Amino acid sequence: MSMAASRGSARPRPAPLLEQRPARRLRAVAPLRRVPRVPFLLLTVGVIVAAVAGLVSLNVSVNQQAFELARLARETRAAEQRYTALQAEVDRLKAPARIVRVATRRGMVPAGRPQMATWPGSRPAGKDSPGAATSPAAPGANQAGGDSSAWAQDPFPIKPYLAQP
Repeated sequence: MSMAASRGSARPRPAPLLEQRPARRLRAVAPLRRVPRVPFLLLTVGVIVAAVAGLVSLNVSVNQQAFELARLARETRAAEQRYTALQAEVDRLKAPARIVRVATRRGMVPAGRPQMATWPGSRPAGKDSPGAATSPAAPGANQAGGDSSAWAQDPFPIKPYLAQP
């Protein structure tokens, strides 16, 4: 007997590895429609050009404003210096010693103490008060022999001087 017969005559058969499936039918497919690239590229380039132009114009505007600020700062410093110089001049002109010197040069004298006025029916206070006014503009100074020629010419002798720059 052969070996095959010794094992038995009814031997099971192995299953095929791939089961037979019905064959698929191939069908024609329309090719995919390709999107044109030119409009996309033009749009992208346009956006990039617009962004660069916007940045350049923004930079120019900022630089112009910086120059304007620098000019205004220079003008402000110059105005502050002019103000300081004019304030020093005002302080010099307001000095009491200078005012006395100018008033004396113009013929002005200190006013002294004012005279006392008496009303009709009041007690007489005497002829003159202890410190009678010495200014030519004092009431009754013309009768007392005061020199009123300076006041007859210009009632405000210091006014033209103050109007000068």
